[in-house]
Amino acid sequence: MALWLSAPAGAQTNRIGGVVRDETGSTIRGATVRAESGGTANSGASVSLTTATDGRGRFIFVVIRSGEWRLTFEAPGFDPQTIPLSVRLGGPAPNLDVKLDRRESPEAFGALAGVDSKSLSEQLAAAAVLYDEGRHDEAIAAYREIRARAPALSLANVQIGNSYRAKQAYAEAEAAYQEALKSDPADSNALFAMGVLREAQGNAADAQSWYEKASSADALWTRPLMKLAALATAAGDRGAASRHLTRVIDIDAASADGQSAAAMLKNP
Repeated sequence: MALWLSAPAGAQTNRIGGVVRDETGSTIRGATVRAESGGTANSGASVSLTTATDGRGRFIFVVIRSGEWRLTFEAPGFDPQTIPLSVRLGGPAPNLDVKLDRRESPEAFGALAGVDSKSLSEQLAAAAVLYDEGRHDEAIAAYREIRARAPALSLANVQIGNSYRAKQAYAEAEAAYQEALKSDPADSNALFAMGVLREAQGNAADAQSWYEKASSADALWTRPLMKLAALATAAGDRGAASRHLTRVIDIDAASADGQSAAAMLKNP
């Protein structure tokens, strides 16, 4: 099943982007995305573009013609999905949120190998409620259970760290983040969380370094760039702040971060 979420009216662009997830809502890194447009008398030969999702499951194409496109999403262990899409240059930006269904097979893949994905999804949702309600000790216990079931699911370690950080148990928070980075050094969520931790500890220079790493790991994620802009503003470096905010707008002007960035540039 796949869902196409249109950007708000007025978001003018010539790009197709979005995110690919599994049945638990976790993003899929390294999924193959192929965009194809058939040839016409006006547009010329057919076009085929291929990319892969990044560390946050995101992808983006630069669209070179208006017309009918077909996007195909594939990942090991999942049933492929194909979406027809009408694209108009200069029109609203298609922003896709795609869910791939896990292939029914005795062979299991990735972080959910051998795990009942439905019950794991329920566990993740329950743990998220505990975290959102500020019941951090219970959230830590819940995410530890999840980690025991799916050790490769780095989200559990990141959320354990976030819960410890909320309790101002900074050493325990860092240990959890480092555990996530041990299994995936390019985990942008853990890199970003380390930046937030360093800010909480009053170390702006180190926070900047971690946010830069998070942004490098996921070039389409706007949150690290917003954090970098805030740090640059606090340091009086308007040029750096402007560059980061402009990058946010380039990525997704219609998003909440994009609108905030535009407002900050307009009223420095």
